[in-house]
Amino acid sequence: MNHWIFIVSTHRDENLRSDEIFQQRMEDKFWGLGENTNNRKALQVGDPVVFYVGLPNKVFAGTAIIAKECFELSPGQRDLFSHGKSFFRASFGVLLDKIDIWSEPKPVETLAPSLDFIENKTFWYTYFQGGVRQVEEQDFRRITERQVLDIQPSIGPQSAQERVAEFALEAHLEEFIDKNWSSIDFGCSLERYSSEDQDGRQFPAGPWSIDFLCIDKGTRDLVVIELKRGKTSDSTVGQILRYVSWVQENVATKGQGVRGIIIAREMDEAMRYAVMPLPNVTVQTYRVDFKLIRANPRSS
Repeated sequence: MNHWIFIVSTHRDENLRSDEIFQQRMEDKFWGLGENTNNRKALQVGDPVVFYVGLPNKVFAGTAIIAKECFELSPGQRDLFSHGKSFFRASFGVLLDKIDIWSEPKPVETLAPSLDFIENKTFWYTYFQGGVRQVEEQDFRRITERQVLDIQPSIGPQSAQERVAEFALEAHLEEFIDKNWSSIDFGCSLERYSSEDQDGRQFPAGPWSIDFLCIDKGTRDLVVIELKRGKTSDSTVGQILRYVSWVQENVATKGQGVRGIIIAREMDEAMRYAVMPLPNVTVQTYRVDFKLIRANPRSS
């Protein structure tokens, strides 16, 4: 059994709010999916689902059980579930059962600190792209249970101020890369991989999330970018190898290569030895330049 988050976002082109879309799909007892929706083929009868309703609500709004695995709609079914709007006209979908719409939806910002699949708590919203995301049972229970544990990151006493600064820097590194993509030298020309409503950032890979999934413009290889934030070198290398294998099996086309790039503040000995025998994984380090410029109070 797998556990899923079904994500719905406001559709501005047809002036449909996320909560309106959610309500319509609950009335239909059906969830529309695109041909290229991530995880579409992995949805199985009996899998539990929790629904995330995006802007302006930003809440988990209820649960359901998949009653029929993903199927291709007939022309008649497409007309039935479209309600006269192109947005609702899906090619694929699943039927839902045991729908429970919560009278008190749960704000995602309250739950985000306790959810393991959200590694970067500062920019939690990047994990809610696309239509379907798989999560571990533990996270599913944290979302659906009445009580939520208040989990705060612990910072040890040694070099406390430095550790706080490092944590903040790592949290914002992903956002910096996202906003400055075109000016960053990755050692090759990379474009973001896009699929349905997913732009390649926090790309769902089974129950995990890839920081950035990209395509090498020159070779057309798929490239997994993983940021080393708060993890050991061994853990980071193991994680990127897992992602590379997952992408090779689930995303890459026949003959398409997959490789990985680790971005870290420094390459320690553990990482150097771990990646040495791996021809498809490279490490890039970053530097932060910080200058103080004396201001002249007499200048206007």
